[in-house]
Amino acid sequence: MVLRASVARPCPLRGDARTVTFMSARHAPRLSRTLSVLAGGLALALGACAADARDATETIPASGDAITMPTETTETPLPMGDIVATALTNHVFTQLAGLAIDAGLVETLRGGPFTVFAPTDAAFAKLPLDVLHAVQDDPATLATVLTHHVVAGSISPDQLVAGELTTVAGTTLTVTVVDGTTYVEGNAVGAGVEATNGYVYVMSEVLVPALGDIIDVATTLPGFATLADLVTRAGLVETLQGDGPFTVFAPIDSAFDALPSATLNAVLADSNLLTTVLTYHVVAGAFTTDMLEPGTLTTVAGVDLTITKKDGVTYIDGNPILVQNVRATNGVIHVIGAVLVPQT
Repeated sequence: MVLRASVARPCPLRGDARTVTFMSARHAPRLSRTLSVLAGGLALALGACAADARDATETIPASGDAITMPTETTETPLPMGDIVATALTNHVFTQLAGLAIDAGLVETLRGGPFTVFAPTDAAFAKLPLDVLHAVQDDPATLATVLTHHVVAGSISPDQLVAGELTTVAGTTLTVTVVDGTTYVEGNAVGAGVEATNGYVYVMSEVLVPALGDIIDVATTLPGFATLADLVTRAGLVETLQGDGPFTVFAPIDSAFDALPSATLNAVLADSNLLTTVLTYHVVAGAFTTDMLEPGTLTTVAGVDLTITKKDGVTYIDGNPILVQNVRATNGVIHVIGAVLVPQT
């Protein structure tokens, strides 16, 4: 009970508000859990309020809006005892700490030794509102996704080398090193701190295990109903269920809603055009963001996408990737807030 009271619970987000305000712990009400994980794998979502030592406002990007990316911490977390104590006492991990409590993982994480790739509050805040509005509690999947961030054993920074790591969830994390920067599943690894029972590394992204193929993710994930419907209409389901691998830049529902109705109707009325537009979002091969270099990338439609990078954000034809490196069993999905239109 003392441990639960020390973490402010997330509060539910209502309506279509696009701004999330993080309140200091003394003002945050005790609320029941509002985050759950949908079986598609990406539907990790958080509420609007979390404990933090500073008051700050972060803007979550949505289709058609100006993009203000969540503020990342550049500070090294302070060692405060074991892994749980370190998460609880460093204000950038309040969401993760609360979720570990909800999933009943506190006692487990006090054992070990373990290495934890810990997403910050800003990492959780990057997830689109389309996902947040449709979540339901799923404790088993929540535990799987959280333990996907945990590896048995204490891995120091000099031991974190390119290769594969098996997580406590039984899933695999791929470690790469590019130009001196270490990545896990294509996501840059931040500062690491040694706890009494392992290491905690700062991650600016939530790591999502591959819990199905690309179609499994698209058809079960809240916020992708339109994309799933169009893929079915175009007869691309079997293709995207194939071995691949594929990289899919997946627009959320609000991206399709932002299209002029005449444009969408014209695409729906022309099966060839629909196929071209959809396959313009698909690239052969599995590319995590650390592998996406500035330049062009040829799509399955035979038309090139333009890749740019700025301040750690990857842009596809000028549109930022909102949630990156979502693993599927036959590729990688990157969530974007706009429909990509080929220039032919």
